[in-house]
Amino acid sequence: MVETYSKEVAKEFVLRRLRLTPDTLGKGREDVLSVVRDMGGLQYGGHKIELFNRFENFQSEWFDYWCENYALIEGHVLREALRIVNVDDYPYYFKATRSVARRRKYHKCPLSLNDSHIAALNFISDRGPFTPSEFRSLFDAGHPQHKGLARRLFYELYDYGKIARMGRRNQKPLYHAFGKLPYKLDMSDLSEKEAKEWLFLKCLSIYGPSTLKNIAHWVGWNLTETKEIQDGLLKHCKVATVGIRGTRDTYYIRVEDMSFLDLLRDDLPEYSFIRVLFNDDALLLGYYRRLKDFFSYDWEYPQLSKGVVWRGAILHGRQLIGECIIDMPARSQFLKVKKLILYREFAVSETLLKIEGEFMRHATFQNKTLEMAKPTLV
Repeated sequence: MVETYSKEVAKEFVLRRLRLTPDTLGKGREDVLSVVRDMGGLQYGGHKIELFNRFENFQSEWFDYWCENYALIEGHVLREALRIVNVDDYPYYFKATRSVARRRKYHKCPLSLNDSHIAALNFISDRGPFTPSEFRSLFDAGHPQHKGLARRLFYELYDYGKIARMGRRNQKPLYHAFGKLPYKLDMSDLSEKEAKEWLFLKCLSIYGPSTLKNIAHWVGWNLTETKEIQDGLLKHCKVATVGIRGTRDTYYIRVEDMSFLDLLRDDLPEYSFIRVLFNDDALLLGYYRRLKDFFSYDWEYPQLSKGVVWRGAILHGRQLIGECIIDMPARSQFLKVKKLILYREFAVSETLLKIEGEFMRHATFQNKTLEMAKPTLV
């Protein structure tokens, strides 16, 4: 018999695994690595806001400390986006997403390396690390026979796994050959199949009951390869099929997490905390196609071309109750909540004070003064 769980249980699972509930918040610098690992990495750009929402009193320099000590690494994994993940997890994320990289229209991962790639790799190994522009100018000057190929060779080496990002210089990413990196990484014995199974299970460990479409969206796989991975894991009894009440889809869960779901089913807490989530928050990205159905609000990713950088989603316990448009230019002293939309039933004084307090926390974290629009009720 297939176990069936409520949407509330599924939501409680993901909120706890994403470290968004009051009892799962990080406390200090030493918790940064475990928070990043539990979340499946951070999306570059809003990464410090993601962490801020998962700590009692997050300090920006805590993240910087772990980057400077090479415990975190940037890489284009998961939906081709730039992610920040724990160094020892990077080989799994990287190898599991090579099929995605091989399908890209740009910076496509090559099937194999040729003599030109080897010449470029030797140059980087001997003289790196380089920013992309540094490599292009120096490699072109020293290798006229490869002139015009530097940019393509550079990124194909990166996508193939021969070079990796290693911090930044003057805000520009640095790359070096794997053997010269301060990270202790070894992908030589890790197969794509093994990495894909790891990443499939990683998704379930974070988001709990998920359909194949949910998993494919999170990683960037197509449905055919996602099902192939699932079939292998089902065969080896590492995942199980479960149901979610009110839906007709087939969901999957790690077998080892079923006891946790059972506990949540028997003891579901009540919450009233508030979090203002950034566009690229792990909850919004991982639950993007099911936010309305599960979290009650049809939040949409902003169109950056229209000048919207932060369309925040307002999380109230296990429900999204509205959204906001936030503007905080680097040279401005203000964090401006330019638009605030709330469900009418939550526009009570206690909740409004909590929302304002959360905006004030963000403003203080950004070292800015809060300016806040009156809410529009829907």
